[in-house]
This record gives sequence, C-alpha cells and structure tokens, in this order.
Amino acid sequence: MNKKIAVYIDPPSHHFLNDRLFSYSGQLGDDLMAPYVTLQDFFNKKNIPIHTADLIPDENNDEIKIYLSLGILDNYQKLSKRPDVIVSSFFAMECPIVDPRQYKRMRDAQHYFKHMFSWSDSDSLQRFIGEKINIETFCWPQSYDAVHEKHWSRTDRKFLMMMNSNKLPAIYWQELYTERMRAVQYFSQSNDIDLYGREWNLPSIQLGQGHIPYTFRKIKRDIQILWQKVFPNPLLVAARKVYKGAADSKSEVLSEYNFALCFENMIIKGWVTEKIFDCFFTGTIPIYLGSPDISERIPENCFIDMRSFNGYEELLSHLKSLTTDDIQRYRENAKNFLASPAFQPYSKETFAELIVKTIEKDANIFLR
Repeated sequence: MNKKIAVYIDPPSHHFLNDRLFSYSGQLGDDLMAPYVTLQDFFNKKNIPIHTADLIPDENNDEIKIYLSLGILDNYQKLSKRPDVIVSSFFAMECPIVDPRQYKRMRDAQHYFKHMFSWSDSDSLQRFIGEKINIETFCWPQSYDAVHEKHWSRTDRKFLMMMNSNKLPAIYWQELYTERMRAVQYFSQSNDIDLYGREWNLPSIQLGQGHIPYTFRKIKRDIQILWQKVFPNPLLVAARKVYKGAADSKSEVLSEYNFALCFENMIIKGWVTEKIFDCFFTGTIPIYLGSPDISERIPENCFIDMRSFNGYEELLSHLKSLTTDDIQRYRENAKNFLASPAFQPYSKETFAELIVKTIEKDANIFLR
C-alpha cells in the first residue's frame, strides 16, 4: 500500500463523537460498540488512523481521507468538495419509523456517497425515501459470536420478561412499539411478565423530534407528565404494575428468564437487530415478531414465532405447556446456530470486512 490514508466515520448520533464510537460505555447494552472496536483494531494493525468524523483535520493532500457515515447526514456535502476526501459509504442503521427524516435525506445523499447500505432492500424502503435508490445490503453486526457460558448455563430461571425503553415511533406504520405495550398489558393481568427498561414511570418518549428546539421539547414533556397524572394511559398503568426498573446488565437480567418478548421496532423485511441474538447469547428463548423473512435468516427451531398464534392467550397457553426438555432444545438449537456458518453474516468480523472491502474499492488500494 503506497497511498497514505485515514478513515473517518460519522457515528449514528452525536453521542458517539470524539472517538466515543470506539469506546462508548453508556447504558445502551453490553459491549454495544464491539463491532466498531473490531474495525478500529484492523486499521490500527495496519497503522491506518481511524477516528470519528468530527476529528477530521483541515485539507491535506498528502493523505487520502475515507469518509463513511452511520447515520449523520450533515457533513457529506461539505466534505465532497475537498480533493483529499473520498465520500465512500452511508449505512442506514436506524429503522425509518424512528428517523424518517434520515430516509428522506437519503434521496439526495445517494448522489454523493459511492455506496448506500441498508439492512433492507430498495423496494421495502421506497415509501420512506420517496423513490427507488441503489441499495447494498448488510446485516446488523453483533457484539458476540458465542453464548455467554456463565449466563447460558443458568437453570434457576423465572418465566417471562421484556426489555425495552418507553418510546413511541415518529411514524405509526407497521410499528411494534404499541404492540409491545399491549403484550405487557395482557401478561400483567396474571402477573406473568417482568418489564425492564428506561422511563416506564414517565410518559412515553416520542421519537423523531430531535429537530425541535430543546426548550419546546421540554415544555411538551412537562405538560405530558402533568396530563398523565390526571388522565393516565391504561397501557402505561399496566406496564408500571410489572416494571422492575432499568437493567445494569442486559445479559445478566435476560439470563434470569426462560422467555423474552422480542419485538422489533417495526415489521419490515430485513430489520433483524440485536434483540433476538441477545436472547441466544444468554440461553433465553425469544418470542419474536418483526422481520417477515426471519425464518430465512434464522432457523425456526431457535425461537418462538409470534405469528404462529392467534393472540396472547394462545401464546401463554403454549409457553406454559413447554417441558424442560422442550425449552432445552430451543436453547441448544440457538447455540448451534451461533456456531454455524449461517450466523456469520451477523458477525462483527463480517461487518468489518465489508467496510474494508468497500474502502479498498473506493480508494483503489489493498489492505488485507
């Protein structure tokens, strides 16, 4: 490699700037940044600088700067004018009902980035982007590639749990935020579920409002808190009956249960996030609802498909009927899946390799 290059990445949000993308330790999940640490390790071994994009230096033609974005779309136009920058790839990491403005902006961004990556395809995303664009697919990278043996081996388990923050989508289309609430409401009647996550003691947070000035958002929030004291939401009242607070460790809490409600944020092709895998890592059986093509990605004998039941009463009856041997089979099947080639598209190493190959192509260099 004769060319001197450096890699600069705009993270999913400003919380991960100043290189926190590679070291963030906030309460977002266990080792959530592991895929980006893996990417950083690869480039460090090649003596290639890699940083978040806020640290990109002033124009310097002695070094080619490869620019990628994992969600932020505020900088690519300015950087595209620099002769020392290659605007390489955009990765849509969030789903469209959470951040619809991002998908609208992808229509313009496609003319600047050499690659537009998504976990779904152009047909599925067209209604959000406004037109068909050239989409290359990737799988959501997982932080681990095997079970957490200490957690997986645990036998003193309770029945059912759910772990999600108390949020509502920006767009109510094929969304599963409110379906989670209805599920909790049903199971709370018989006290058959424990709920974990953030802010279930407060009104639900409406997503997609980051563009609204903070002062107005705070006023709205204060009004919501007062309103719910007078007119409480029945779904939130039910949730608070079984609310156990936020979890210090997702893996630790998951391992305390045999089953977990594992509903994605929305129903759309390809949207398979860490939720189902987090269950596999801890030996918890996921009750899954989300990507319509889930059985093409993960064997059906690894999880319980919510679509197989007419409602929560039927689901509850099925869960209560499962024997210890039945439960263990699900767990073993998931463990075997993680060790199989079928899991590899979701590994952090595969994600890092995809980015490396893309940079090689765009900069006309060989890095491996």
